[in-house]
Amino acid sequence: MGTGESASGVAVVGAAAEVGSTAELGTVISRWIRTLIPHEGYMLAAVDPVTGVGSFLAREHGYSPAAARRLTLGDRLDGDHPFPFERLVEGSCRVGVLNTDAPGLRRNAAMRSVMADQGVGSELRVALVEAGTAWGGLVLLRPRGARPFSVAEAARAQRLGRDVVAAMRRHATGAPPEPSRLGRPPGVLVVGADEVVVAATPSAREWIGELETLPAHALAAPHMPMESTIWNLTQAARRSDTPALTRVPTRRGWIVLRAQPMTGEKEGAVAVTIQAATGTELLPAMALWHGLTLRERAVIDHVLEGQATKQIARRLGMSPHTVNDHFKSIYRKLGVSAREELIARLLG
Repeated sequence: MGTGESASGVAVVGAAAEVGSTAELGTVISRWIRTLIPHEGYMLAAVDPVTGVGSFLAREHGYSPAAARRLTLGDRLDGDHPFPFERLVEGSCRVGVLNTDAPGLRRNAAMRSVMADQGVGSELRVALVEAGTAWGGLVLLRPRGARPFSVAEAARAQRLGRDVVAAMRRHATGAPPEPSRLGRPPGVLVVGADEVVVAATPSAREWIGELETLPAHALAAPHMPMESTIWNLTQAARRSDTPALTRVPTRRGWIVLRAQPMTGEKEGAVAVTIQAATGTELLPAMALWHGLTLRERAVIDHVLEGQATKQIARRLGMSPHTVNDHFKSIYRKLGVSAREELIARLLG
């Protein structure tokens, strides 16, 4: 990476700490990348680093939600797709370019038609992987008639991936390392087999409002549209036919969303619950977002069980002095000052 790229990467990571919403984060990252790889639209998606299920999403001038869903489903069904995100995550090359009309690797005809209908001529996609963990994906778009993304730009995008991940992590760790303080009962909604929200509790609408991805009028509509994070969660549950889970950072703390396929008369539907994340639910993902070590994570586990420093030292086979060193590192990473504050944050 060149000196200019390195300096601007550091700057965007710093800026990510100051933004208040996912949309603002996406704008900051897109403006930075646009100086290095010009593009008209983008989509930035983060996943829960433990479960791999979508966590938060930012987009601007990208595919419409409906088109993005059609492309996602079509890409999964297309066995000849040259760059599925799953393959990019696992491979050494994290980047792929797909064109509507220009020569080179392309989607099948049906999916190219969706791109064309959206006015997209070239798509550059980046799997965001760092230290063996998948953190999400970035899609950059150029309109039809514009120059397709080049091999050189694809290589540059791969180099920029590390700073994009760092910026996403800085944003996620800017959320309070604690369960959401919204103070509402769990929300429940049912998504039908046709991907339509068929029922939702009032509290579900309030929890979805915490995601800041739907406008107020959509949240208040009698037939609430499908929110992107929830759609990704329901898709994960449908693919595995088992419950799926994701944790999401919000301005007021972390929430957890679960989806479970329904049986009986509602077969084909998926039930989704949304509520404040408990400390034990939050800790596995928070440990990765904040860069906690395995030892630091073990120390926190024992703290939440109410153990004193000497007990933790005996359990983990280390000296009390070493345990205290771990505490200092934990406090620094999580932005707390003492054991009591750590417990209060995680247990509420």
